[in-house]
Amino acid sequence: MMESLLNWNMRAALYLLLFSIAYLLLLRRNASAGFNRFYLLLTSVLALVLPLISLTVFQVHNDAVYAAFQLPEILVNNLGASDTVVAESTGFSLRIFSVFALVSLFFLLLYVSRLLYILVLIFGHQKEKHAEMTLVKLQNDKVPFSFFHWLFVSDALKSDRRFEAVLAHEKAHSKRLHSLDVLFIELLQIVFWFHPAWYFMRAELKAMHEYEADAIAIAAVNKTTYQRSLLELTTFGGMLWLTNPFNVSLIKKRLLMMNRKNGNQPSQKWLKLLMVLPFLAAAIFIQSCNFGTDKTEEITVKEVETARENLPEPETPEVPQEPEAEIFTVVEEMPVYPGGASEMMNFLANNIQYPEQARRQKIQGRVFVNFVVEKDGAVSNVKILRGIGSGCDEEAIRVVELMPKWKPGKQRGQAVRVSFNLPVKFVLE
Repeated sequence: MMESLLNWNMRAALYLLLFSIAYLLLLRRNASAGFNRFYLLLTSVLALVLPLISLTVFQVHNDAVYAAFQLPEILVNNLGASDTVVAESTGFSLRIFSVFALVSLFFLLLYVSRLLYILVLIFGHQKEKHAEMTLVKLQNDKVPFSFFHWLFVSDALKSDRRFEAVLAHEKAHSKRLHSLDVLFIELLQIVFWFHPAWYFMRAELKAMHEYEADAIAIAAVNKTTYQRSLLELTTFGGMLWLTNPFNVSLIKKRLLMMNRKNGNQPSQKWLKLLMVLPFLAAAIFIQSCNFGTDKTEEITVKEVETARENLPEPETPEVPQEPEAEIFTVVEEMPVYPGGASEMMNFLANNIQYPEQARRQKIQGRVFVNFVVEKDGAVSNVKILRGIGSGCDEEAIRVVELMPKWKPGKQRGQAVRVSFNLPVKFVLE
């Protein structure tokens, strides 16, 4: 579960980076705020969803081709299996996951606290209906801002001549449901708090909100009056996250956008969107690939075939049997050892021993064991792909054959046979 979450997050972060680069290169100068808003929201959702889709089509590795799914290495010394085996295989991931989870929890609590603060403002102040908006009367001179149909404004500003400009702007935010976008993009901080692309896309989305609201507002009130009000209100106090403030620090860009006469033609917008397709194709290619993660040695297909050729020929059965089912290396639902990877490593650590012959002869090295998890979860076809002899190969086989039944793997909902490689490192200390 932990490894799956980390893998999902890494892939999602990579997709978000690809989509943000595409936006920066192709769409940022696009004059259509609504079009850019759609892109930013859609690609944020895609970054979350794509890692959940199983598209294993390609097998990508560095210098060799794996013939089985590679398991973490187990270390065996002259005292038996090292007590650090589990830490070596999962400890680093556990530390990363713990740090990530703690920071994510902090941002989740921050997100909830901001929502609660807005609710406190709503229920703790006087309210009145005004032109499809609910005015929440604040006592201080905080910058006016909105959250859905609630408009937070001071009594002083409500009686000010600039209030109509503020109202038109915040009403536009409400009609375009910008607060919903803000809730969504801020929620993503829990997942992408470490990612520069998220901060970039959040800033861009909020800018698109302002451009959209400005365009709607100047159609309802005098443009000159509106722009003057915008400049005058830049001196107001701070703003709240999760809201749509009137005077965010985009004044120059907002004025330029309001005075821009000709935007891109619809055909140009869609052409730019088509130019994003290579980035989407790259994301899909990444999702469809299975990247090897072994940090020690690689077992090639040639070595596997050689190992299989050296196996004794099975006796010819008296009764004809159906051909063996296909053996997979990666499937949609991988087999799971009872209790997970850490329990498997504990089992191996508690059962494997350094052979006496290998100790006397000072034999060290790695033994690569290949085995198959059958449709019923049983471990079968245990064999050595690369060995070091002196009893180490036999010891590795013995322990693997002792494994209990796994939860079988599945492909398209059907139980299948899955092949695994287990590296066992024998080291004298």
